[in-house]
Amino acid sequence: MRIDLHCDGVEAAPVLRDYVSRRMSFAIGRFRDHIQWARVKVADVNGPRGGSDKRCVVQLRLRNLPDVVFAITQLDVRAAVDQAADRVARVLAQRVRRSQRPVRHHAPMGALPA
Repeated sequence: MRIDLHCDGVEAAPVLRDYVSRRMSFAIGRFRDHIQWARVKVADVNGPRGGSDKRCVVQLRLRNLPDVVFAITQLDVRAAVDQAADRVARVLAQRVRRSQRPVRHHAPMGALPA
């Protein structure tokens, strides 16, 4: 699966692209069949003003499940990507587990055995 990376105010060096690709691929690897596409945006929150806040926004389009979209802000780009990858794995596991639960049918109140 291809993971689109967009950088806004952060240098899109090949090292960063490889790092994001490896971390996100590992996080979503076992859920590949449930994902149509993935997009990661890394941005400098403060922009030209300077500062050290970096944001990692993750957007996943899932098959037959609601999309996953969230943002993580950290002091360092790698820290933001790491936290986002951890969260992706948790959220996907939760969503997939919920979608695979069997539907329970309850007997009507008057039909209880004696």
